[in-house]
Amino acid sequence: MYSLRNSILATLVYHDILDFPLTLLEVNKYLINPGRLSKDPVLGTISLNQVAESLESLVAADLVGSKNGFYFLPQRDALYELRIRREKIAAQKWKKFLRIAKWFQAVPYLRGVLASGSLSINNTEHESDFDVLLVVRSGRLYSCRIFLSLVASAFRARRTRYERSAPDKFCFNHYITDGNMNIKHESLFNAQAYVNLKPVLVADGIFSRFYTENIWLNKYVYNFKPAEEFVLRKVFYNPLLSFVGSVGEFVLDSSLGDKFENWAKKYQQKRIKNNPTTYESGGRVVFSDNELEFHPRSFEAFAIDKYNKKLKQLGTITYAEERDSGLNL
Repeated sequence: MYSLRNSILATLVYHDILDFPLTLLEVNKYLINPGRLSKDPVLGTISLNQVAESLESLVAADLVGSKNGFYFLPQRDALYELRIRREKIAAQKWKKFLRIAKWFQAVPYLRGVLASGSLSINNTEHESDFDVLLVVRSGRLYSCRIFLSLVASAFRARRTRYERSAPDKFCFNHYITDGNMNIKHESLFNAQAYVNLKPVLVADGIFSRFYTENIWLNKYVYNFKPAEEFVLRKVFYNPLLSFVGSVGEFVLDSSLGDKFENWAKKYQQKRIKNNPTTYESGGRVVFSDNELEFHPRSFEAFAIDKYNKKLKQLGTITYAEERDSGLNL
């Protein structure tokens, strides 16, 4: 199936940008939708056996390399050793991540902590920080951000905007509210990131609702089925910490809490508006009642541009190039 062949190549090209070789199961899981590459998209199920057969034919034709169950582009054999090394680093980073994240149970209004970025795929270097997507109760977005920052800062585990490198510190760069978890900035880059989210601390129903509200992910990642695929790395429930968070909410579910939220919103939005990086090209900063996003210098534009160019080099001509999710010009 020619369209499947191109889809597999595109999937390997994308992950080559991340220096990340894939197993058969991962190629199947992250498979870029054939409809992104052709005007006549493949309909119906693409099975694991079909992916395996196409992969082996690509290997036989020297269009794909393989080593010990990992697949990559030709002459990229070194990625195998790199992935093994990075997975060992990630194993240690997960321990540090979870050791701090358990304290977030004490943060009022926090409904979800989902690991993202390099840690979510175990592709970290020693200098990697901890990217997270945070879900907050509607109406308390700015209050929750303050409390979360205070807790992380107490452990010296919060990355600040002044740090160029912040190993093992939390980068709180994206908040959404539980009343509206739809991500409006659609792109291949964002889709590949969101299908890899790892829920470490989530309220009941949050994780499944996130994917229900973002069904657009399958426009980019064909075989993605979140309910069947995640092995959870999560913090253990701590009744005392959870009680602290509940008490905080009880106190702040009042006119006092409303005033504090209004003040927190005005204070934070003023700082965001006055920060020159908010308006830099090649990134995006969002501040609203339902979302806070801080990616002033995004890797996305570089990744998408390199992906498009590499596909052309391989002779995989798409009917339309991928675009970024609407970064600042």
